[in-house]
Amino acid sequence: MSARFPLPIASPAPTRALAEFTHSLTPGALDAAERRAARRHLLDSLGASVAGIAEPMVERAAALLGELAGDGNVPVAGSTRRSDLLNAIYLMAVSMHALELDDGNREGSIHPGTVVVPAALGLGYHLRVDGGTLLCAVVAGYEVAVSLAEVLHPHAARRGFQTTGVVGGIGAAAAAARLLGLDADTTERAMGIAASSGAGLFAYLTGGGNVKKLHPAHAAREGVFAALLAQRGVVEGPCAVAETRAGVFDAFAGLAPGSASAPARRDALAITRSYLKPYPCCRHIHPAIDGLLELRRARRLDPDRVAAIEIGTYEAAMPHAKLGWDSLTVAQLSFPYVMAAAIRTGKIELDTFSDTARSAPTVAADAAKVQVALDRECCAGYPAQGPARVTVIMDDGTRHSAYVADPGGCPEKPMSDDELFAKFRMMVSARFNAARADELIEMVWSIDTLPDVRVLLDRLGTG
Repeated sequence: MSARFPLPIASPAPTRALAEFTHSLTPGALDAAERRAARRHLLDSLGASVAGIAEPMVERAAALLGELAGDGNVPVAGSTRRSDLLNAIYLMAVSMHALELDDGNREGSIHPGTVVVPAALGLGYHLRVDGGTLLCAVVAGYEVAVSLAEVLHPHAARRGFQTTGVVGGIGAAAAAARLLGLDADTTERAMGIAASSGAGLFAYLTGGGNVKKLHPAHAAREGVFAALLAQRGVVEGPCAVAETRAGVFDAFAGLAPGSASAPARRDALAITRSYLKPYPCCRHIHPAIDGLLELRRARRLDPDRVAAIEIGTYEAAMPHAKLGWDSLTVAQLSFPYVMAAAIRTGKIELDTFSDTARSAPTVAADAAKVQVALDRECCAGYPAQGPARVTVIMDDGTRHSAYVADPGGCPEKPMSDDELFAKFRMMVSARFNAARADELIEMVWSIDTLPDVRVLLDRLGTG
């Protein structure tokens, strides 16, 4: 974190410290690099939401919510639909996570943008806040969610919990509290309320299904509702909810009071330490993609002459080692499928996961060549790094290897602004023409000067 701020999660009372950080954060406290990071993550998250809005699961969720809830005036990004506040937030979060395009943080193994941005944007629209206040809410939400996730990971994952669902809602509550202008006491209570909605199981990795896509939506909606409950005094949440007995650290990670410790981390805000995705698939697979594509280019590898592809990785990535590709959502999490596509086509894009691509005649044979195993160096490097070792063995026995310490899009190897803008244009291309896309980019890039964020979300609507 910037030297101007304390390190809340290292405090003896981290929940209180995070609440005070959230309450005190002002636009003027953010330096140019921090504001730029916030704009980049906001733009990327909005693009992901527009890209995912037409996915069948999102459409079905919208239809169900439409039956159960009354009309509302909050736009749902990328569509002509408007809904009540909480359901609009829910749908934006579902769509943002629908195509695995959303950002993340490696140290916490969390997707903060898909929870925090819908919460901040929906409530910001409802309250008619200015752009600077919106950025503060986003930064605060990232800081709270990521800081808690960094303590939980990998302990919570080993117990079957996904940190996005577990603490994303607390981050959303912090973002909402900042927009509502809640004091530190009420902010801490809001975080305490949100913590009781924490959930999200990794059971889909073994039992199947795509409920993972709803984890951020539940968290975003419940986090905002928690802040509103605290503001109105409807219910009182516990203090010290992260570190107390039976609190977040204890319940989800088995870290008894006093035993949790802050991970080693740079002196930088969480939003500046989070990544953007160059590829629309599980982040754990990205370093292997980078390594395989580089070997393919540098060695001019012929896919038909590849005998085996050996991937060395770390423990958190292993649940993806043997997944299939019978649906888009599973294929995006599957090492065998993604590696097969990368060696065959030399790219990983949204079309990589289409029905046509997944049913290509070479897929099964290519995927059968992929072997994924734990690698000692990768295990030692994670989560300070996101490494992978890739070895391609040709049919004549020749071996080509690459070690990738960090995948593209991370703070150490960031996407350029131009690359981010190109990704945004791609994500919104089905909904908006090039002129509208560039207008939205400019609007987000100058959001600090926007007097009312309604104009941004209104322009994200179609029609």
